[in-house]
Order: sequence, then C-alpha cells, then structure tokens
Amino acid sequence: MNLDHVLSLRFAPTDQDYDMRDSLLYALSLGMGSDPLDRDELPYVYEGPGGGAPKVVPAQCMILGWIPFWQDDPATGIAWKQILHGEERFQIHQPLPAAGRVRALHHVAAVSDKGAGRGAVLQMDTKLYDRDSNALLATLQSMAFMRGDGGCGSAGTLAEPLATLPEDARPDAVMDIATTRQAALLYRAVSRDWMLIHADPAIAREAGFEVPVSHGLNNLGRACRAVLKHFAPGQPERLLSFGARFVSPGLPGDTVRVSMFRDGPGKLRFRADALERGVRLIDRGTCALRT
Repeated sequence: MNLDHVLSLRFAPTDQDYDMRDSLLYALSLGMGSDPLDRDELPYVYEGPGGGAPKVVPAQCMILGWIPFWQDDPATGIAWKQILHGEERFQIHQPLPAAGRVRALHHVAAVSDKGAGRGAVLQMDTKLYDRDSNALLATLQSMAFMRGDGGCGSAGTLAEPLATLPEDARPDAVMDIATTRQAALLYRAVSRDWMLIHADPAIAREAGFEVPVSHGLNNLGRACRAVLKHFAPGQPERLLSFGARFVSPGLPGDTVRVSMFRDGPGKLRFRADALERGVRLIDRGTCALRT
C-alpha cells in the first residue's frame, strides 16, 4: 500500500436516491418474509393495505451511499484481491425513512500496520445525511483487513477494539436463519456491493476461497434481524447502535445461527455461526437499544 497516497485521497460525496422497493428488497435479502405469517417481520416486507411505508431495518444504513470501489486503483498500491471486511459498526441518529435521498461522506480515518507478511487494518469512517434536510442519519466505521499490505506503515488511531464475549456464555435467545445458494448474488444486487469475490468463482479462487463467499454485511444484517425479532419486535426505532467483527467468511447456503446475550439495560452482545460447518462467522457483536 502506498500509505501517503491513500491518506491524501479525498472522496467525492456519494449521493443515492432510494425508494420503498429498495427497502423491501433489503429486508428480503435478510430472509424476512420467509414466514409470511410472521406478524413481527411482515411489516418490513409489506407496506400494508393502505399503501403506506414499510418499517425499515436499521442495518440498511450500511448499504446507503456506498462508496465506489477505489482500492483497485494501481496508484494505491493495495493488494485489493486480498482485502477482507474485518469489522463494521454503525450508530443511528434518526430512524431511516423507507424512501429518501441521502449523501454519504467518507474518509480514511486510520491505517494500522501489523508488519511485513502480517497485513494491515484500514479504517474508513462515513457520515450518512438526509440530502434534503441535511440531518445526520447515521455514522459508520468500517475496518478492512488488508492481508497483502503489511509493512506499509501506520497513521492515525483505530477505534477502540470490540470487547470479547466468553465462549461459555449462555445465550438469552437464539435464531437460526437459512440462506439460499444465490444469497450472495441477491445481496450484491440489493446492496450495490459489487466486490467480485462474492460472484466470480475465478476471482474467489485467486483470493483463496473455493467458491464465492457471502458478504459479511449480509450476515451482520441477519444478526440485526435476529435482534429486532427477539428484543425489539415491531420497534426498529429502538435500535441505537450495532457492530461486530467478521471472523470467517460465510458461504451461500449456510444456516446462520445468531446467539444473543443480555449485557445490562438496553445492551446486548451477539455472535453468529454457520451451523452445518461449525464455523464462527461473527464475533464480538454489540448492540444498544433504547429502553
């Protein structure tokens, strides 16, 4: 990685208009509506008989104003095929409307060099605004594990690490979410995350995977779905913040088991596993709910 060049980058604001259909599709990409009689989840995938607005999954903020892929520019020197999404966190300032016009402002906040051969971590911070009112809707932090960029040097300070969860902790709720074999292809179309390792078998193999892998953000959205179902049914406006570390790539077709743990008033911890493969997908999950 050419650290000086990456730190000098100034990204143009990313504007996006989205409508009710986009919000419905996002909820469907998380598996909502798999039980059409589920009264808690139906309002996220159905606008109601009066033609009103559906409820919006707060995790949808992660796909709005998506920054165009920039890491493959040769000037960055980034080994872009070796990038893995490491962590994602978001804080909701105002509930997302089912349709709107947003503007996202992005900047590289920090790079932490782990040493030659050990990779680096790049933190990208984003602020998501309503483009008409200029109201701040959400702030996001994204950590990318740059597996091929160790020895590039460090700059800035990464956000505080997420706390670990004891392996023997007993969950207060568990939800198993089935995924389809085309889940990654659906999610990339819904989210506009066009990273090729989620679709192209040849690119996936070059990156060290036998098959195209699931998006970490898709599984994080599924974890958000599980929290809403068990701790805030029908009340997405109660979710204030959410985040987790991605431990292993998911595969389309996994059954994602989300385990949730109370951690005090309005606080939850969570993790997720690929049930059939016995693989941890998400760890160090944290969530705050309005009480």
